[in-house]
Amino acid sequence: MSLSFDVIGAGIATTGVPDWEAFLAVLAGANLVEDRQTPPSALLSPRERRRAPRAAKLSFAAAEQACAMAGLAPSEPIAVFSSGMGDLDITDYMCKTLKDSPELLSPTRFHNSVHNAASGYWSIGAGATGDVTAISGWRDSAAAGLLEALSRLGDSDQPVLLVVYDDLAQGPMRSLWPTEHAFSGALVLTRPGAAGAQARLLAEITRADSDAHDPLPATLAERMADNPAARLLPMLGLIAGHGQSITLGSEQGPGISIKRQPA
Repeated sequence: MSLSFDVIGAGIATTGVPDWEAFLAVLAGANLVEDRQTPPSALLSPRERRRAPRAAKLSFAAAEQACAMAGLAPSEPIAVFSSGMGDLDITDYMCKTLKDSPELLSPTRFHNSVHNAASGYWSIGAGATGDVTAISGWRDSAAAGLLEALSRLGDSDQPVLLVVYDDLAQGPMRSLWPTEHAFSGALVLTRPGAAGAQARLLAEITRADSDAHDPLPATLAERMADNPAARLLPMLGLIAGHGQSITLGSEQGPGISIKRQPA
């Protein structure tokens, strides 16, 4: 099975790489931008920003960039949110509270503990009335999310927003998910022929269980080793013109190979 598609928008948010411009600079050999923070979401009111879980804020940071680059209102594309662990901050809070003082469990934080909290906040903040899906593929969530987004693209004429994100672990959860940096990456995919396409690509299903791509700068390679969501980085690099092909492998299901095509 193969599918041609265009990428018309991309975004990134992680420590030291707060946006697409910073990513391009680091990809070209610049240092990480440690003194710049991703601005707060423009889609959420101050009250909603206070209530939103950290994973929602993390995922919005890249998703809003991708929609802006694509020239789309955030409400326009259907969306796929893919995360291995969801909101680890709330998971740690709930486990501690249930152990020590269950009667003090916050209803708001309990409400935000579900895996689809980030996609739910996106539906509300973006005013997205179309399909917004949340999935998890453990450490293969980047590949699983991309496959899901491409399958949606094959069934719809609408653009598809893919958001892959994972937070850093808190407390005892670090033994299960030993990450040091949060990461969020986003793409807006369309069928071939879109105006303003950043890249035209060809995707093919593969049985590969490991990733393959041109070498990335050491700072980005370290981020991939740190956070499984950052396995999307070679795909972002491919869109930026770094290399001609990549493979996102999967230990649990099909992987995917992506090649650049002539515009």
